[in-house]
Amino acid sequence: MLSNYHRDKSFEHLSLLAFLKPVFGSKINSTMLPIVDYESSDSESDTETRSAHLVAMPALPTFFSPGQYSTRKCNDPFLTQVADGLFCETASSSRDDPAKHQGRVRTKPHTVNSWATHVYFEIPGGSEIRRIIEHVTAADKRIHGMDYSDGSPENLLHVSLSRCIFLKEHQLDSFARAVCEEVADCPSVSIAFAMVSVLTNDEKTRSFITAEIGSGYDQLLSILQSVDRVMERFRQPIFYKPPRFHASIAWSLEPEPLEAAVGTIPAEMLDELTADSHTISSLIVKMGKRIVRMPLRPKAGS
Repeated sequence: MLSNYHRDKSFEHLSLLAFLKPVFGSKINSTMLPIVDYESSDSESDTETRSAHLVAMPALPTFFSPGQYSTRKCNDPFLTQVADGLFCETASSSRDDPAKHQGRVRTKPHTVNSWATHVYFEIPGGSEIRRIIEHVTAADKRIHGMDYSDGSPENLLHVSLSRCIFLKEHQLDSFARAVCEEVADCPSVSIAFAMVSVLTNDEKTRSFITAEIGSGYDQLLSILQSVDRVMERFRQPIFYKPPRFHASIAWSLEPEPLEAAVGTIPAEMLDELTADSHTISSLIVKMGKRIVRMPLRPKAGS
């Protein structure tokens, strides 16, 4: 899930301190259920996790790339440390001012050395998504679109395979490695959206119009079980049961405007949404501003 609003930042100093050993790896409805909502901390991003258009130093062979999605195999070396404070920010009172963020509020207080961590995959936000966003935002000023547009990295739909959890810095490498090992044998998946629904986050601070996945659900469920095993190993909560794999496309502080708007979406827009299929060939683990792409096993014959 859910993914949303990062600021650009250039990182100028990256120190490669050590490498670990290589790792070897083995249709419309308005049901109100929990939804993944991205959290933040001063140890990482100060806004909800959706975009990652940050500038990386191209000459450095980092596993964690603050500016690019890094695709690594499980037997590649993992970067163990980076320069102190590289991914940290100084707290400021304006950051938590709801008036500056369309009424959104931080749902978890800042804690030092607490890295918001999330496992998800991406789907391009095509014209069918844009048309639905334009329709629902025009219906009510209280509805805000997620601004998916041309398929660039910061505008891709996010579909969650974990809740947003919080890890300590010393756990980040081992968590990423564990996810990589667990999903290494999971095959790529073809998915398609099946319906539009309204969901709300755990804290009841925001509600979302979402596109829910139908085709490919069972295969995603198998991948989710692998991710859940890692969560249990790290004593973190597993994903919602039963899972509803979805991408958020619009949000509001209250569910009522969304429910009303969903009921007005033209049938042809919904048909366009459900007609396209997408191949998921990798997962992403995002830990603060550290982003790691985990490849799935190619399908036989591909």
